[in-house]
Amino acid sequence: MGLEKLLYLQGVGAEFIDCFGNHVHISPNDRKGILTSMCLAPHQSDVDGALSVLNDKFIEQRIHELDVAPWLKPIGAFQWTYVDEPYVELCLTENFIGYIRLHLFSEQNESFRFQIHSSQLTAIGDYKTNDCLYIKYHFLLNEHQNNAIGLGYHQLTCSLDSDNHVTEYLCQLMLAPRQAYSGSLSEPLSSVRHHQQTTGNFSLSKKANPWGISTQLYSIKSESQWGVGDFNDLQKLIVFSAEQGADFILLNPLHALDLPSHISPYSPDDRRRLNPLYIHIESVKEYDSVKHVLSTPDWQINKHKLSENSLLDYAEVYKLKQRVFCLLFDTFIEENQSALTDRFQAFSDFKKQHEQALQQYADWQVGHHKEDSCQATFSNPDFWCYLQFVATSQLSLCQLTAKSVGMSIGLIRDMAVGASPTGSEVQQNADYFCANANIGAPPDPFAPQGQNWGLAPMDPIKLQQLNFLHFIDLIRSNMQSCGGLRIDHVMGLLRLWWWPKNLSLGGGAYVYYPLDALLAILSLESQRAQCIVIGEDLGIVPPEIVQNLSNANIFSNELFYFSKQNDGFTSPEHYKCQSLMMLANHDVPTLSAWWHGNDIELRQQLNLINLQQQQEMLNERDHEKHQLIHLFCQKGILLFEGDINRIEFDEVLRAWLQLSASGNSSLYSVQLEDLICETMPVNIPGTWKEYPNWRRRLSMSLEHITTSDAIKQRLSVINHSRMTDAQFDQ
Repeated sequence: MGLEKLLYLQGVGAEFIDCFGNHVHISPNDRKGILTSMCLAPHQSDVDGALSVLNDKFIEQRIHELDVAPWLKPIGAFQWTYVDEPYVELCLTENFIGYIRLHLFSEQNESFRFQIHSSQLTAIGDYKTNDCLYIKYHFLLNEHQNNAIGLGYHQLTCSLDSDNHVTEYLCQLMLAPRQAYSGSLSEPLSSVRHHQQTTGNFSLSKKANPWGISTQLYSIKSESQWGVGDFNDLQKLIVFSAEQGADFILLNPLHALDLPSHISPYSPDDRRRLNPLYIHIESVKEYDSVKHVLSTPDWQINKHKLSENSLLDYAEVYKLKQRVFCLLFDTFIEENQSALTDRFQAFSDFKKQHEQALQQYADWQVGHHKEDSCQATFSNPDFWCYLQFVATSQLSLCQLTAKSVGMSIGLIRDMAVGASPTGSEVQQNADYFCANANIGAPPDPFAPQGQNWGLAPMDPIKLQQLNFLHFIDLIRSNMQSCGGLRIDHVMGLLRLWWWPKNLSLGGGAYVYYPLDALLAILSLESQRAQCIVIGEDLGIVPPEIVQNLSNANIFSNELFYFSKQNDGFTSPEHYKCQSLMMLANHDVPTLSAWWHGNDIELRQQLNLINLQQQQEMLNERDHEKHQLIHLFCQKGILLFEGDINRIEFDEVLRAWLQLSASGNSSLYSVQLEDLICETMPVNIPGTWKEYPNWRRRLSMSLEHITTSDAIKQRLSVINHSRMTDAQFDQ
């Protein structure tokens, strides 16, 4: 009984519904293995020691800590409630008689005082331990206060006055909204369309359904860059896209990476910091002072050589840009530090604003680059802070540009589900993470061994005990300089699949998180940043999270390939309204590759499937292609009879764009790769050495993209289809 209770208190799941709707029971040994991983000391690898952790004494102590101890404190260190029904939770002994005085000091520097006698409290629960009964009460603040207490993280002092003895306790009280920010998207779609149809006003500002372009920023090619897409390329793409009617640019995660060895944007070093490789060198203020050096043939030859590569050479790009960054930083210090210029003051303010998280990152980088050629510069923490200062200002300018050219949303950033266990975020915040496990996905027919993503999980118990500070910082930093945030694997707000690093501890289990509290924090930070939230909910989506996300106004994320009904692709009027419909993304074939079967051929070439499997997949693909053309014809978008393989792909693509863009989803995006008919994928899930994941660069330069009539025509199809449901001939 003790072990089972501890498994429950630690959030280790016992069962789940798999992707086929089957009820799966997690074995007791696997559950115990995950519990052991949670309770082990960091990096404890001794097998005998690991297996002896869960002795009776430890289990009893841990249950007391998690189940009993919270009742023994009159008020918890962190509490939260909704702003429209604020209350404070109190736990008092049955025989307590006296006054409770609360002093709330809000983030808005307002002071609120409350006093109530214990006889006036209404009990909502109780707990008995050691022959002592503890009573739980809710003290409703709005019944005792005329002025409303606003949103935020407020400081609360609780004083208990009994028998002339006063004791004080401190608490942080978070008052959260019930929903995340949605801006104009909160207006019902039907009313927007009615307004358009009755007034005849179909301007972009009244557009019913915003749309945008998604891209992997690093993959963009241009004439001005240093071998990798940068923030200057992003600005140009923003201006071009806005001219075509787009409302947003959806980006890959921009997190700092442990370069050059770890290049996946979904396996970051630190999710709170930006990847400095995205800095556009010529836009840095110090560039003018070093331009004469960087314009010499040696520098320019290396720059153009790297920019022409079809695959991103991270090692060489990193080496080259870091040398440039050293020059820029040394110039910055020389020109600004002693003179205490406005620019240096802005840098100092930036460091002060980001405080501990920035310093953690900088200190980690200093220790991580002890053997580098630019050791003198790299050993200065201010160098790493300077790169973040420059990158942050350039990203901010991109969002300002997006708004200034009329985009209703601007940038939509992407936040990875976890971080590298050896990176600065995890190592410098070890108290929040479990060092003895990785997150991933359970076994299924597509991945019989399951998926291990090699990312460190946040420990849900530590997260709550440490007042959610790291999660708050994480969300807040990722909502900067954008109008939207896509959260990768949003199911992680409810549960994550953990794999024990110690293989003797079994095959893993789901670990549950405090969903309501995390959604409340997410909603509060979203409202403050005026940033919409999109939850990537592809894969195994537990039913209990679906309604919670919808109630919190968090948008779902649909993918055309996976959106099917009645043995066919979903008709556009049946798309989820509160969703982002993506025609394709980084984990699936491009549209051109899908139509021509290039992705299946590539998998066979990489020995991921055999010839028989290849033929079976081609037969299934042919069936799906017929389903797609049938839907085009059914909707009157395409009139065709005969061999579908004789249709020009450009005609298929335009029909595809019109169909999917005309759907009921509030948001819609198309990949830049699909607009230029790219065939090679960004990433092939389940591969590592077989394919150059996260390194492919676009086959068409940004200059050619922005002047291409064919691409403009394709975007015009999307823009027209998103305007009204009269599809759109007004």
